[in-house]
Amino acid sequence: MKQKNLRFSAGLAVFFMLIAAAVLTSATYAWFTFSADTNVEPMQGSVSEGEVSLAISATQNGTYDVTAPITRLDNCTELLPVSTANLTSFYSASARTRDGIVALYTDATAAANTRVLHGEVYLKAQYGDARLYFDKTNMAFSGGAQLLASLRLGMKITGADGEKTYFFKLDDFGGGSATAQSTIQAGANSVVSSIDANGNAAFVTDPAAAMTDYYAVMANETADPEAGTTPLCTMTKDTPVRVELWIYLEGCDENCLNAAQASDLSFNLAFAGVKAETA
Repeated sequence: MKQKNLRFSAGLAVFFMLIAAAVLTSATYAWFTFSADTNVEPMQGSVSEGEVSLAISATQNGTYDVTAPITRLDNCTELLPVSTANLTSFYSASARTRDGIVALYTDATAAANTRVLHGEVYLKAQYGDARLYFDKTNMAFSGGAQLLASLRLGMKITGADGEKTYFFKLDDFGGGSATAQSTIQAGANSVVSSIDANGNAAFVTDPAAAMTDYYAVMANETADPEAGTTPLCTMTKDTPVRVELWIYLEGCDENCLNAAQASDLSFNLAFAGVKAETA
């Protein structure tokens, strides 16, 4: 039987947000609503014996199909700038200088579920083991250059090779230039990793990267995917893979300024599966 790789488009769309103010150095709020048809959508491609296909479910033990709603894990009604180095501990500004530079921070971990979009879906490789990539041909983020430059997509994916944590920048989807201004003492490309009892922060290099290395290789929109540079994870046949995701404003990003306000955000997150033997 001929082995064939199929693509799977996870349209984690459409999230719509109204960003009222996206800046760490002032009072900031971002209201959003979820559309009723938030789901994942399949791409063209049949499923038959000997082929690899991806299916999705809202829950681990639920029904796996071509569409599924995202399971909300947050209680967020307003998106607020935070900073994180691990998607576990979150921090926010508590004091600033007259120049708008953040001087002290507070632990916002307990309140993160009201400040950050957080959800999960489950993927399953059918008919064979596979390696998971992003599908660039169906990946889309829109919301304006300033907003996208300050947003992060955080992911924890638990596959056959264990749990992996990812941070992705969305600048490439902005389609324009974003204004930058330093608002933290550590300088560019830094995020808060911890704080002491007085609110003084320790910084580390921003772990966020572009998605480029994680794209599957595709000759065109209808071609079967081939292995890219780096897979997101390895998938064992018929074993659910949890994809936990966060969408948040990285408050230490130099693009997290008021210019990001009043923007509608929508995005479609797409995946591609490549048979493990050929990946």
